[in-house]
Amino acid sequence: MASEEVDRFVSRRQSLGEGHTEAWKRTLEEAQMLADDRRKDGWEATYVMAAHTDTVSTDMNDHDRFGLMHVLPNNFADRFTEAYDSDAFSEYLVYGTSVDGVMFVVIELIDPEGHRAILVPCSYDMTMAQGMSESAAEAGVLPSYFKTIDGEILARFDHEEIEPLVTPPNA
Repeated sequence: MASEEVDRFVSRRQSLGEGHTEAWKRTLEEAQMLADDRRKDGWEATYVMAAHTDTVSTDMNDHDRFGLMHVLPNNFADRFTEAYDSDAFSEYLVYGTSVDGVMFVVIELIDPEGHRAILVPCSYDMTMAQGMSESAAEAGVLPSYFKTIDGEILARFDHEEIEPLVTPPNA
């Protein structure tokens, strides 16, 4: 990223402050509420917070991965690994909104047969995601990768519908 772009990005982030702090707080609260509601309905619900989410395109790295890269702190990575089964989790829902170009969402991964859900609150800057959106449109799928802080990929989940994750859901 060129110095001008970095300066513009930093200035933009600093100007947004309180609105983003409040949106993140509401996103975390919503994830907990959704998990509690699932539990009340008899489901097993796991809450796993992404400490950081990047939007990655195919032209950004020396590998072919693109999509949302969710970094899970170790305590949440352990919870995720214990709960997730790539064969069983086949559906998803997305809840959230966009605030000044930043998506604040809860991704709910669903195992409909086992009545299990994993709720992942995350936020990511869509103003920096044009390449990811183009890669997803070309592939017809938007992957979410869940990885540890040291980069170990724990899982990949493919979202067949791209729009709820790259445009303001629940608009």
